[in-house]
Amino acid sequence: MRALSLLLSFILALMPLSAALAQQEETAMTYPDPKVLPALSEMPELLRFRDGTEVKTAEDWQRRKDEIMGLYRHYIYGYLPDPAGETVSYTLSPLSDGTGYDMTVTVSAGEKTASFTVTVTLPKTEAPQGGYPYFVEYIWAWPGFPAVSQNQLYAASRGYAAIAYNPIPVAADNNTYTGAYYTLHPFYTKDPTDKTGVLLAWAWGVSKIIDALEMGAGAEMNLNPSLSLVGGVSRYGKSVAVAGIYDERIKVVIPSCSGAGGLAPFRTSNQGKMYDLTSLGGPAQWTNESLNEPLSNLKGGESYWFTWNFRYMSSPEVIPVEQYMLSALVADPGRHMIVVTGITSEGWNNTEGQCFSYLAAQPVWEMLGCPDQNNMIIHLDGHAILQSDMEYILDYCDVHLLGKDPAGVERDLSQMKGNLFLQHNRDVLGEEFAPYLP
Repeated sequence: MRALSLLLSFILALMPLSAALAQQEETAMTYPDPKVLPALSEMPELLRFRDGTEVKTAEDWQRRKDEIMGLYRHYIYGYLPDPAGETVSYTLSPLSDGTGYDMTVTVSAGEKTASFTVTVTLPKTEAPQGGYPYFVEYIWAWPGFPAVSQNQLYAASRGYAAIAYNPIPVAADNNTYTGAYYTLHPFYTKDPTDKTGVLLAWAWGVSKIIDALEMGAGAEMNLNPSLSLVGGVSRYGKSVAVAGIYDERIKVVIPSCSGAGGLAPFRTSNQGKMYDLTSLGGPAQWTNESLNEPLSNLKGGESYWFTWNFRYMSSPEVIPVEQYMLSALVADPGRHMIVVTGITSEGWNNTEGQCFSYLAAQPVWEMLGCPDQNNMIIHLDGHAILQSDMEYILDYCDVHLLGKDPAGVERDLSQMKGNLFLQHNRDVLGEEFAPYLP
């Protein structure tokens, strides 16, 4: 009997290893080695399967969506661990000034445990039925920077709880692969599915915040776990876009100034182009004299943001996805996308390319019956989500999340379509725009 028990234990111990090996074999069969990916003569098509057949229905799109996500996991951002293998807990500590709580999120996986802390600022207004909506903002925890941003204070004044998320304790912004995520899920293993990039590790932190809210922290603070806004700027904007495609619980995805590796396509550039910015309060002729961030940067000194396979991309033309697909992957009748960027401050970040990503994703939003839920705000100057952007964002969310009458908000929400810029610069936009402009 003891021999049978030992044999059963041995078989059970092998099961996770066998599953991991099977996943590796499937990965190897499904996806070519990144070093031998063929160059594509045109930009990858959103509504065409890898075998060349066309995506025609919403049901087709769900299969195409899975196909695109598989490519992003394998070649660009990496794989998330199975949440079933993680245990999440939380503690709430009231802030001394009475404005909210520090929430410490603790995650265990196997015999390992790691934690990180976020600051929650609560509104003073009465909570709507079901609890406050909340704005998770990636914050820059640098010397001299406030622990709670002006955007978060403004959100709280508008009835939105604000969660200040410093992602550095979750994953260091360097190639050491340290922090809470990598404590639980080490990068340096032989399994390619373990080589998760830092952008995705930061996105994992957002998911764990939502986990904690769902399991009780939301009820304790009177937050509604299902009404989440997530925003961040620059490299954090890239991670927000990643979080938006990996976690469908995020209600409103707000990537700002995200550039290459975010919403700017690898295959486009607006260096040297001249634009009319009078509709944004700028000059009639403004030229982007800056280089757009090149692929060499992303797979060089910034390669740790991405999965290991990404560093083998020999040119933009071999990358089997394109960044406009990120906006489309968020598309869902229950979700919203708000791309935010500047222009005169954003030469490096390819504002025109981000406009293309917004427009080229629109057919999927239309296919799914929610065309008005794909949005873009362009401001003249500022590598940031400005308060003027927040005013639009929260007016929009008042309408779409809280059911406020559109006639009762101050801003014209029709201006959240990038149209002030796009309408005045049709003649200089790249040829890739042609299928999407009316």
